Amino acid sequence: MTTTARPGVARPRNKAAMKPMTRRMIGAINFAEAIITLIGLIAAYGIAERLVSDQEITGPAGIATRTVHWWGPDFTTTLNMSLLIVGAAAGAVGSVIHQSMVFAQRAGLETLERGFVWWYLLRPVWSALLGSVVVVAVNTGLISIGDDTTSSAGVTVLMMTGCLAGLFTDQAMVRLRPLLGVTPPEDSQVPDEETTPNDDQR
Repeated sequence: MTTTARPGVARPRNKAAMKPMTRRMIGAINFAEAIITLIGLIAAYGIAERLVSDQEITGPAGIATRTVHWWGPDFTTTLNMSLLIVGAAAGAVGSVIHQSMVFAQRAGLETLERGFVWWYLLRPVWSALLGSVVVVAVNTGLISIGDDTTSSAGVTVLMMTGCLAGLFTDQAMVRLRPLLGVTPPEDSQVPDEETTPNDDQR
């Protein structure tokens, strides 16, 4: 039996609501993550583009490298290694876009739940990891990076691939389970309200 919430009638809540202080903290973290991930993506994309140009000059006989200077210890990266950084940065950006929209909508509907605090905090991490893996997989099978025909367009496609992986991390993980031979538990068939906020408007 399905019940439909009427306008002006509060829906019953089965889980504890997120405290105001926690809600403000999550909102501030999302805002900070948006700025940091955007800066990181711009920097990673710039490094990859420069390495594409360097590799074209070096040719297939050599491997172009660049030293990355940042707030932490400097490190040297190749073009293929830079794609891991691009994938991670793009995946994190996609994740922040998705979770910020979820947070804003659920905050407006006052349906934020305390049990999902870690979802907001950790989602960019696993989205960044998934973005790196997806970008490397796509680069290996579909797009040729590092040879004489490479252009910045290839890096752009990979960046968009990583961003989409981060944007749809939850759906991607669900789709990957059957490919890996993993049988999801029965309760996983129920739509996750935290990742499908539009259900709250029905």
